[in-house]
Amino acid sequence: MTFNQLLQSASLTIPELILCSVGLVLIVLGPALKKTAEKHLYSIPVNLVRFACVAAFYFNLERFDFTASAFSGSLTLDTFAGYFNGVLLLNAMAATFFAKPYIRDHEKLREFLALAVFCTAGMMFMVESVEFVAFFVAFETMSICVYALSGFSRNIFSSAEAGLKYLITGGFASAVMLLGIALLYGAAGTLSFAEIGAAFSDAPSNPMLITGTVLVLAGFIFKIGAAPLHQWIPDVYQGAPMPATTFMSVGVKVAAFAVFSRFAVEIGSSGQWGFEEIIIVVAVITMVAGNVSAIAQKNIKRMLAYSSVAHAGYALVGIATWLSGENADGLSGIFYYMYAYTIMTLGAFGVISLLGRDGDERQTFSDISGLWKTNPMLAVALAVFMFSLAGIPPTIGFFAKYKVFAAAAYEGLHWLVIIALVNSVVSAYYYLKVLAFAFMRPISKQQTGEWKLEPESVFAIAFLCAAVLLMGIFPLYPTAGFIDAATQALVGK
Repeated sequence: MTFNQLLQSASLTIPELILCSVGLVLIVLGPALKKTAEKHLYSIPVNLVRFACVAAFYFNLERFDFTASAFSGSLTLDTFAGYFNGVLLLNAMAATFFAKPYIRDHEKLREFLALAVFCTAGMMFMVESVEFVAFFVAFETMSICVYALSGFSRNIFSSAEAGLKYLITGGFASAVMLLGIALLYGAAGTLSFAEIGAAFSDAPSNPMLITGTVLVLAGFIFKIGAAPLHQWIPDVYQGAPMPATTFMSVGVKVAAFAVFSRFAVEIGSSGQWGFEEIIIVVAVITMVAGNVSAIAQKNIKRMLAYSSVAHAGYALVGIATWLSGENADGLSGIFYYMYAYTIMTLGAFGVISLLGRDGDERQTFSDISGLWKTNPMLAVALAVFMFSLAGIPPTIGFFAKYKVFAAAAYEGLHWLVIIALVNSVVSAYYYLKVLAFAFMRPISKQQTGEWKLEPESVFAIAFLCAAVLLMGIFPLYPTAGFIDAATQALVGK
């Protein structure tokens, strides 16, 4: 690659470079601030990250107008990447609204935001990757940041434990995936997704190709939080600080599903070796394991963690739909589902995050007893997000499930849709249980006293609530065009 080509590639990745630059500024210039001035500069890191997210989002819009390759074809900048990058930037923006009220120490807030923007940049590069070298570098960039975020409150045992657990299990998953990539390279002689797919078409029964793909698939299953590689999720989500849990519960899953969708299109449909059957079995196990485990939880963070496992199962139904008959509606259903999942999960975790102060989290069901009487706004917002997660109309969660399940039914996967619907009904129990405590139980000791919310926190929750309801009433506006374009960019139809 010549210097001019390098500059041209860099010019195509301006959104990611903006985030990386801001992350470096927060790390390098932060310690130079005088301790006496820190209290007056508390909002500067937050506003800097918000500006970076807005600027990155603006430049990301250009990817809806053209398709380009960067860094010798390692990255593809197209509508598909632009759509998912927009969702990831929304997640990064939300992190600033929920982290600031929770993390009172200026230095810790700056470090948290630096990790968040680096992690988001890694996620965006993941989505754009079309070959395994670029993908794995971006994958590890994201992973290292989320490991650090999980153990961010290092003086709290549960957070340190969460970070260590995630590091060990995540490192093992990365090693398994890397072994699979090596086998794919050995069998196909290339690291390009498309070229490996072509090799599969030529030799669909090649044992090295199949083994490598299964190992890579195991890595994806781990990252999206699907069964049976989901046991790290409740422990990590519970132990990590609430803003970190909020951020990674959305970002990691969305980025992983985006790359997994590209992987399934390029490789999964190239040979008849059982990819579809594996995904269907994993989807069923994931839905059942997530919902059954969530019912027994007394900790809200663990309940929402198992809930995220179940939602991964619902989204996998869309992957199975594509593999069953290359029905693009399955992919567009996933794309919409990830957008809906982002909004309602950010809202649910965001409300729980705002219940805590100075790291003192409110995690159990009894901690939110009587929330309706102490803070009606948060109680109503919590109800909206719980209804949406359960898939109750008129919320975005209902229509997201409808799109995925309808595409699967059209493709003839009726029994899979029935299992998904039954699991969705079961999930209503533990979502409504949250509301029973918030609206029907007496006020808990933790909810007594004066309650104040910062205006920007109120704005964030109100915005997410409005999005959940408005896009439930008008589900095709304003994302339909973007989703259709992203689907066409991926499948070439």
